[in-house]
Amino acid sequence: MSGLREAKKRRTRETIAQAAADLFQARGFAAVTIDDVAQAADVSRQTVFNYFPTKEQMLFDREDEIRAALLTLVRDRPDGASLVAAFRGHTRGFWERFGRILHGGGETHGFWEIVQASPTLRDYAEASFGRQADDVGTELAREWRRPADDPICHALARALCGVNMAILVCGLERLTAGEDSATVAADMLARADEAYDLLEQGLGRYTPS
Repeated sequence: MSGLREAKKRRTRETIAQAAADLFQARGFAAVTIDDVAQAADVSRQTVFNYFPTKEQMLFDREDEIRAALLTLVRDRPDGASLVAAFRGHTRGFWERFGRILHGGGETHGFWEIVQASPTLRDYAEASFGRQADDVGTELAREWRRPADDPICHALARALCGVNMAILVCGLERLTAGEDSATVAADMLARADEAYDLLEQGLGRYTPS
């Protein structure tokens, strides 16, 4: 029964998030209320708050999942694999998958159109990227037995997460501007390699002393 309950919760969460995204795209983020989302998702106002304490989290509903994936990337990288190699694979994997989705007719980049149209959401996106880097920095400090606020660990994390974020944002902005999806995906793969090559020259051989 617990599996059924979890599946129902997941469906409810996805329904609320999709209803919110549809409303944000149609009306603009600022014009949509919690009551609007509750009505569109056919749930109570309290149910919406149970899943999403803020409106921003309704659009960034995969934030925790993404942060967890980055931590797993650090923890589970193969023995001897550099952090740069791990992040390179992560960024390339995203654009390879995303390119296939777009090639098949998907329009998943509508998410970024909503973000671009709202200063509040743009600020939230920047803060979300910062939280990802903070988590990675703390994980590196744990792995290397350093203080949780070790500046070297957090500098490395910000450099690695920064490349991943920059390639993501630049690509999404080009897609929302109407550029050809195949061209953008291919270029983002090439530019990701170029950016990670630059990091590899300085970070690839780094080991904590």
